[in-house]
Amino acid sequence: MRNIARTWGIAIIVLLVVGYLGVCGYLFAEQRHLVFQPSGTVLGDPPAESGFQSLDVPDTGLGVIKAWWIPPASSAQPTIVFFHGNGSDRTDFMDQALHFHERGWGVVLASYRGYSGNPGAPTEDGLMADARATLAAIAPRVGPIIVWGHSLGSGVAARMASEGRAAGLVLEAPYTVLTDIAAARYPYVPVHWLMLDRFDTQSLVGDIHVPVLIFHSVDDPVIPFAMGQALAQQLGARASLIKMHGLGHVPHAVDLSAPVLRWAQAEHIAGGAGT
Repeated sequence: MRNIARTWGIAIIVLLVVGYLGVCGYLFAEQRHLVFQPSGTVLGDPPAESGFQSLDVPDTGLGVIKAWWIPPASSAQPTIVFFHGNGSDRTDFMDQALHFHERGWGVVLASYRGYSGNPGAPTEDGLMADARATLAAIAPRVGPIIVWGHSLGSGVAARMASEGRAAGLVLEAPYTVLTDIAAARYPYVPVHWLMLDRFDTQSLVGDIHVPVLIFHSVDDPVIPFAMGQALAQQLGARASLIKMHGLGHVPHAVDLSAPVLRWAQAEHIAGGAGT
């Protein structure tokens, strides 16, 4: 009986180990489908009467990434480049962008490889290359550039700011590092060892030398408010944190142009004209 019990015990342990390794293997293999979730919608030219123009972004080794934009009223006005989240597309920021356009600012609705009909497959390095190409495409034609990232896009925007490609940075519902989000969601998996795309924003803090504005809602169910708060504390005097309520994971569901304008003027990124 003891031998039988021992055999069954070993068998159960083996099954549990195999099952656990199977789960880890599945999550490792599927991780990019979990991190990057393009809707599959193909976006061509912007809707008629929207005011947006197509922006073709040459991306070395990939082809052309499609973005939409409205140039600023003058080179003295800032241009905001919006980087959307992992399950969104460039239409996500259309309404918000139009609020800034009404003030004379330029706006760019950026996109990524593998999203909205663009070529390629998304990875962290790929999204950063797409962002650099987008900024390079507009830089000769505009004045000060503000990069704005929501959710996953906050890591893209932060990297661009850390590389000196912007005069200001807006982080909306930002995370400290993506592995922390994954670890909270899958606490039984060693995600810090397994994740290929880490989007480690907090490691960039020492290289971000521009003013930073952070929007985060205390009821965010996806990325804890404490992460936005932690980034603000790490950035110190460079950062201003606006605590929001009742907006969940999408603070840009309301018009944020007024606080952004006040911040940009206070930081001498924008002047008083066109407001």
